[in-house]
Amino acid sequence: MKRQVTTAKWMTLVMVSVLTAFAANVVEADTKTVPERSDIDTKHRWATEAIFPNVEAWEAEMKVVDKLIEKMASFKGTLAQGPDQLLEAIETRDKIEPQLERAYVYAQLLADQDTRVGETQAMRSRARSMFIKYGQAMSWAEPELTSIPFETLDSWMREKPELELYRHAFDDLFRQKKHILTPREEELMAMAGEVRGVAGTAYSLLTNADITFPTIKDENGDTAELDDSAFYKFMRSSDRGVRKAAYDGIVGTYANYRNTAAALLNGSVQNHIFNVKARDYDSCLAASLDGGNIPIEVYNTLVKTVNENLHLLHRYQDLRKRALKFSDGVHAYDLFAPFIANQTLEYTYEEAVEATLVACKPLGDEYIKPMKKGFDSRWVDVYPTKGKRSGAYSSGTFLTQPYILLNFHGGYESMSTLAHEMGHSMHSLFSRGTQPYVYSDYNIFCAEVASTCNEILLQHHILEQTKDPKKKLFLLGEFLEGMRGTVFRQTMFSEFEQKIHEMAEVGQPLTADALGATYREIMTKYYGPSYAHDDVVDNYWIRIPHFYYNFYVYKYATSYCAASNIAARIMKGEPGAREAYMSFLRAGGSKYPIDVLKLARVDMTTPEPMQDAMKLFEGLLDQTEELLNDLDMLN
Repeated sequence: MKRQVTTAKWMTLVMVSVLTAFAANVVEADTKTVPERSDIDTKHRWATEAIFPNVEAWEAEMKVVDKLIEKMASFKGTLAQGPDQLLEAIETRDKIEPQLERAYVYAQLLADQDTRVGETQAMRSRARSMFIKYGQAMSWAEPELTSIPFETLDSWMREKPELELYRHAFDDLFRQKKHILTPREEELMAMAGEVRGVAGTAYSLLTNADITFPTIKDENGDTAELDDSAFYKFMRSSDRGVRKAAYDGIVGTYANYRNTAAALLNGSVQNHIFNVKARDYDSCLAASLDGGNIPIEVYNTLVKTVNENLHLLHRYQDLRKRALKFSDGVHAYDLFAPFIANQTLEYTYEEAVEATLVACKPLGDEYIKPMKKGFDSRWVDVYPTKGKRSGAYSSGTFLTQPYILLNFHGGYESMSTLAHEMGHSMHSLFSRGTQPYVYSDYNIFCAEVASTCNEILLQHHILEQTKDPKKKLFLLGEFLEGMRGTVFRQTMFSEFEQKIHEMAEVGQPLTADALGATYREIMTKYYGPSYAHDDVVDNYWIRIPHFYYNFYVYKYATSYCAASNIAARIMKGEPGAREAYMSFLRAGGSKYPIDVLKLARVDMTTPEPMQDAMKLFEGLLDQTEELLNDLDMLN
């Protein structure tokens, strides 16, 4: 998943959004403990010195940015003077924001590589405060710009070609004019930015730094250290007792903080509601989608199409119940269980890199060569270490190389996560390398397409190399899990997120009990009659950081549907498909995201991509059931 520093349409607060994938894993060393960072070879640690050689250089950059912010504020009240003055203001903006983002990302990377270090946590806090300061200093800009008649701006753009570059940005800004407040109101919104982010910050510190988990006995009877980022490793254990112990140990530990977590999540939702009321949106969902100009019908069509096909997910769980002889039903800790005990595929990090490069060959040398260079240039922070942020993400800015946080443990999932995050980084590389700063970041609606396309190419590559029926069954299980986790599960999360926002919008308190009951209702609907619900599952929502990201998760599902369509056409060798995809990667934010995806020949305003994904899932179920029958596992 991509950690994105997003830049506003024209001149407003640069919002920092730290998005951490929750499906990453942790390496299990021989001692069953997580190593210290100093134990990891430099080649497996990201090259933060490529951003700044040391903290002193970062401090100097912060001072430069601080002075530039003062200069930017000097443009207040001058934008209507003419095209020259407007262009100077924009070009100054285009200088400040990349430097500000670079300073923030450096601090963020240092903070995430060891969350126990107070100095780097303070650096991140200072960088975020600088963002807030910039937002306050620029709160006047959008109201002032939109007070200029668009006809005047249009004539200025025709008069001055350098301004024409910003036409799409101006169009997008004026599209949202009715939600832009007065200069003083925008200043107050910016001033409240840090306060409004407290819930998310507190949640991150609670779950990444403060909560400790118990130990359990693993398959060999040895004591194993539980860690939230190790969750999916334990969930893939062939030992049902280990899976249950790990699930209860991790989710049960979160349950101890259920009231605090409910208060934090409610705080985040109330932040969204505050924005809706302040900017006069119809709902939290509408406000969230408006930034990317995404029709609400896209969201509703996804939920509707997935709900119409829940029988496929129910069929999948029934196959799992029958094949694994779960007479009491499929419990939440069984959802990731392999069909065949101890059948796994293990890879070193170097093998995972090579497999990813080979799998992506259909994308051509213009894709493969820079990706290989990225692996060789220490884009990736590979292994889990004490205090390291859990999960996985791709980061970086217009002025830096991409950076990937990984927690590689050696299983297929880790290799798939590597391919996924490298897809984000390659998308960023092409976007930033092609587009001017103003359009260099792609909208988050498109953010999971390239990453998922890489995943699908890898899956097909590994499956083609596998002849053993048991290993093939394992890989088919990975395909199914990929779609369950990315399409069905993320849509389920989306329903939960939409429901709790709707509850809060009508004044219903978001207590731990209310959140748990809502999660239980949706969970049982999605997984069907073969699923056996346990009370501890009611607290699972606590461990999902994406609920603090304001309707992000649905984009995983829509992106998977788009990516599977793109990957299928590229693998078939459809004329022009690869070139169309590369056009998508290079487009950045130069068009609205729906139109950017159309460059790759995918139209998300129709239900076809979602319906095609459901057909793909059904086909995988057919192949899996056939193999299970051949292996006499359904009798």
